Amino acid sequence: MNSSENVIPDGYDRRPVPQSETVSGIGLALITFGIGMTLPVFWLGADVTKKVGFSTASLIFVGVCAVLGLLCALTAMVGVRTRLSTYMILQFSFGRHGAKLINLTMAVTLLGFYAATADIFGSTVASALQSSWGIVTPAWVHCVWGSILMTLMAIYGLRGLDRLSIYSVPLMALFMLFALYLGVQRAAPGQLGGFLGSGDSLAMAIASTIGMVILTPVLMPDFTRYARTEKDALIAILGMAAGFPFVLIVGGLLSIITGQSEIMLIMASLGVLLPALAVLVFSTWITNTANLYSATLTLATVSRTASWKLTVGGSVLATGLAVGGFMTHFLDFVMALSIVIPPLASIYVTDFFVVRHQRYDIDALKQSSAFGWPALISWALASAVAWMTSFEGWTLTSQPTLDSLLVALVAYLVLHRLTPVSTVVPSHS
Repeated sequence: MNSSENVIPDGYDRRPVPQSETVSGIGLALITFGIGMTLPVFWLGADVTKKVGFSTASLIFVGVCAVLGLLCALTAMVGVRTRLSTYMILQFSFGRHGAKLINLTMAVTLLGFYAATADIFGSTVASALQSSWGIVTPAWVHCVWGSILMTLMAIYGLRGLDRLSIYSVPLMALFMLFALYLGVQRAAPGQLGGFLGSGDSLAMAIASTIGMVILTPVLMPDFTRYARTEKDALIAILGMAAGFPFVLIVGGLLSIITGQSEIMLIMASLGVLLPALAVLVFSTWITNTANLYSATLTLATVSRTASWKLTVGGSVLATGLAVGGFMTHFLDFVMALSIVIPPLASIYVTDFFVVRHQRYDIDALKQSSAFGWPALISWALASAVAWMTSFEGWTLTSQPTLDSLLVALVAYLVLHRLTPVSTVVPSHS
């Protein structure tokens, strides 16, 4: 049966995506580009730039996304070659039950991003309505109706997200370029290069940027499993490598020029408040749909509940957090992500390419270990090292995220040799 005939298409939560359901790399790149074009990313761009200055912040944004782009290329290959979601892939290294702990961590992470985005979406729409027409409305109302739209699209699945991205992301990019043009026109000579920021910690600025971007490389298989070819999978990562730094830099630049941090105040000072509001609705819709879609994939490996029920349940929980003001804890949230999330990608990439020689058979999971202790211990060890290098003043490479990636890789290889995982791999290639 053609999945397009179903009201709720098969999301292939627990089995490989068939070739007939694959899409082009350009379409996937538009999705990953759209993920970066959202309010929290814009907000972080302004926040980091105000702390370390425009030139330094721009180097951080481009450098972090370039390095994570290399990691993204590896995880994209795992996705296209296995055709499995990230959460099924994790089961090969972390074990059938061990992966549930990781999956719950990832679900909490994704729903946290969903809550933060919905929170700032509601307050921003309320601010725009008041600025434009003097209409005073509670922010939580907009948070709720926006969340309903995102939930409906997440239930429909990646196909709907792909269609929406094809039309809306180029329009959003053009609008951002137009806003950038208006901002540069207003900039005083030397205003950008001469802005040095408040002098906050460079390491903290790098870590917060990593925390904002890191989920995309880790979850890349969720998207590249739909790629028609390996070339399409590599094209898909361009959306992340170019999209995130673009939005971060624009956020920082416009914040300096206008002297504002909140996006609607920035757009109002540029005289494009209403077009900005329209762009905001589309960009947030795409981003939070992707967050909720991935959270549903995570929960589907833990619970046998129907996917649409998991989507609705996750949305209700995250919307409740948003209404409760989750955004006030957002910076702490992304800092924590820069510590605990990177080792996951390091471990499953190492498992796929080195330990199992690119041979993943979904039927073998039934006979694999319930807990992948080498992976679980490596994850805990790498996270602990990253935390200590972040807060205790000592370091291996001077960057906690790189420390955690390297520690996870080495620890997993060593522990796997000491305690080999009992798994079955297919006899054919």
